[in-house]
Formats: sequence, C-alpha cells, structure tokens
Amino acid sequence: MLPHWVLPLMPISCGLNNDLIRVGIVLPEDRIQKLTLSWAADLSVHGNIPGIENVHSLELSVDSGQIQISGLADPHSQAEVIIGCSDGIESLKTGYGIRIEPVIAGRGFHWEKQIIVDLPGELKISIEGKYLKLINSVNIEAYVACVATSEMGSEAPEALLAAQTVVARCWSLALAEAKHLSEGFDVCNDDCCQRYQGTSFLTDHSLKAALDTRGEVLTYNSEVIDARYSKNCGGMVEDYQTVWGGKKVPYLIPLWDGPEQRAGQAVDDLDDLWNYDQAYCSSKRFESVNLAGMLGKVDVSGSYYRWEESISKTTILENLKKYTGLTWRSLDGIRIMERGASSRIKYLFLLGVDADGQDAEQKVISEYGIRRMFSKSFLYSSAFIIKNEKTLQNDDEVVLKGVGWGHGVGLCQMGALGMALNKIGYKEILSHYYPGTTFSHL
Repeated sequence: MLPHWVLPLMPISCGLNNDLIRVGIVLPEDRIQKLTLSWAADLSVHGNIPGIENVHSLELSVDSGQIQISGLADPHSQAEVIIGCSDGIESLKTGYGIRIEPVIAGRGFHWEKQIIVDLPGELKISIEGKYLKLINSVNIEAYVACVATSEMGSEAPEALLAAQTVVARCWSLALAEAKHLSEGFDVCNDDCCQRYQGTSFLTDHSLKAALDTRGEVLTYNSEVIDARYSKNCGGMVEDYQTVWGGKKVPYLIPLWDGPEQRAGQAVDDLDDLWNYDQAYCSSKRFESVNLAGMLGKVDVSGSYYRWEESISKTTILENLKKYTGLTWRSLDGIRIMERGASSRIKYLFLLGVDADGQDAEQKVISEYGIRRMFSKSFLYSSAFIIKNEKTLQNDDEVVLKGVGWGHGVGLCQMGALGMALNKIGYKEILSHYYPGTTFSHL
C-alpha cells in the first residue's frame, strides 16, 4: 500500500510501503554491548520502560541475553527496549530527539569513527547474537531533512542543501537497492545507503531547505526516480550500467560535469581527463572554500578530484585471500580490461603465482569489488591507472593515479556544490545531473 500522500498516478519505483522509514543505527557488526540514551528534560518521550517518565538518561547493556537497563529507580532487564518522541518535521531543531552514544560512522571505510547522534522518532533496541541492535523508525520528511546535513556541512549553500534533500527523498522512496530488508530495516545510517546522523548537525538554514522542498520529487515516466549520487565524479558522471549492470536507466547516463558538454567520453583520453579542470567538481573551484563547513567534517582531507595512492602488494594478496579464499605467493601484474565512460574500471585481472608455484590469474569485477581489493579499507574510486605498471613485477607497492570519490553515478555532490557557489539554483542543478526528469510534488 502506498503512503496516503503519494498520488495514484505517481507510483514509486520500488519503494517504501508507508510514510515511515526504518533506519539501522547500531548493527550487530558494530560489536556494541553498551549504549547511553539521554534526552532534554522538556522532551516528551514514550516507551515500554516502567518509570521512564521520571528519568532523562538510561544505560543499556547486554547481560545474559537480556538488555540490562540502568538509571531507573528500579533497574531491571528486558528482551527489547522501545522508546520514542515526536518526529514531525515542524518539531525539529539542532540536537532534538533522543541522544545515542556511541554510534559508528563510516562503517568499514577509511574514515570510520564513533559519534553521538540525536534521533527523532521511535527507537527499537534488541539483542542479536551478543550485541545490541538499534532501529530508528522515523517520518520520511524528518529523515531527509536530517540526511541533507549528515551528507553536507552546515555552511553548504541553500541550493546544494535543497538539491540534496530532494535527491535523498527520491532515493529513499524508490528504495531500489533494498539492501537491508532481510535485516529488519529499510536503510542503514551510513555511506552504504545514506548518511543519517539525526538532528545533530541540523540548522535553521538546512531545515528551511527541507521545508521549502517538502514533498518535492523528480519523476521519470511518472515514477519517482532512483536518484543515485556520490561525492565526486572526477569530471564525468558515470553510466548506471557501468556500476550496477542490468538495464539502462535513461536519467543516469554519462555527462561531462561542466558548463559545456565536450565531445567523447572521459575514457577516450585519460591524459586529457587528468588535465580537465573545468568541471563543477574540480578542485580549482574550491581553492578558497571551507570544504569542512560545506561538506562536513568527515570530508576535510582533500577535494578528491585528483589523487594518488600506494598500496603494498602484501595488502592486495591479503585482500585476495580474504575475499576469494585464494593464497598466492606473488602479485606480478594487473591487466585492466574494461572501463566505463568516466574511466571507472568495470573489471580487471590480477596476475601472479599461486601457492603451488603455478602462474595464476584472478578476475576482479565491479566498481565496489575493485575499490575493496585495492585498499586496506576502501579506495576512493575505481577510476585509476597503474602508475608503475612497467616496473610492477619488481616493485613492492602498486602506485595508483586516480580521479573522483565514489561510484560517480547521478548527482556529484562536489559538482553540485560548485554549481551552487556559481549561484545556480537547485532545480537547474538537478536537471543537469538527472536529464529528462520532471519536478513533481507528492
């Protein structure tokens, strides 16, 4: 059943079946056994905890397969904890909601860390295995308002925040990947899906962008679009099929991320691509910009338009064993087989010597699989060349020269920032990245 506010003639591509989205905040893989919950004295909370109305903080811990609740006049254990507060978008402000600590941000990525989040809506806390699991059920409009400043910084231009809010709403409603349904929630709180850190970074500035675009979506053939996005495309937006395969998506197509569309594609001339600095996402556009304020503190270490990274062969061989079960004596070569429009590699072969001393090769497929193979955590993108290709057999490291951060499909967040800094409105930004789509209201 569709949400009551979805027009019958505007079906969602796959989609949520109500106006709430369930977000996995603390997952068993985080290996967290203790959580602190707290809230303001004037916040009205409800839940299944006796005496909750008399306290403003709780300590939860795993104890003999139950959740031990401390901080009450009568501490006790129970199998599941439910606690919540209002999630109406009109109620939101910085720090509104129930504070949770610790929460993992950047799960599995090179920027992984523990943070504190403030969450509106209902929290359901249970035990899975030996660890706590927390799911936040929250109104979709409150969720996308929070996503905008979880993905972006509080100083981001209004046009960028508005664009990000519309994109987050479309992505959430389409829910085309549906990665986590078997785990009991719709999306996770992290880069695997969309960054969602509650109201922790919400500002009047960002909330205005959410209210101004409330219910606004992009549609194609009368369906809410699957609005993919990434941090930095590297100069050319990538084609959907390069990253995920399957059928062509008419609005997720290759395009130069600049004021003018050039002839050909980025993959046609990699030297030319490396020297291309007219893109909206080019580092040239951000030389005097506070990127930490615009993009959030997680993204302060660089523009990621162009980068170089070295990774030891030992690490690649460890990853090979970890992800394929193969044990090799040596890595002697890398053969890149096919690239997408933006130069992102679709698949390649590792060449080496196996445990029996025989020549061996192993295919590495997908943008995700390649980024995972060539990093201790996760490589910025699969759009790279092997800088020391000719001497690789005798070198201890593989030196990568690359462009962009992320899969590069759909909206380029740094490109959208570049456009917003040029006083380009959010509708023009979205029309640039999702050609052929139509603006509609739910």
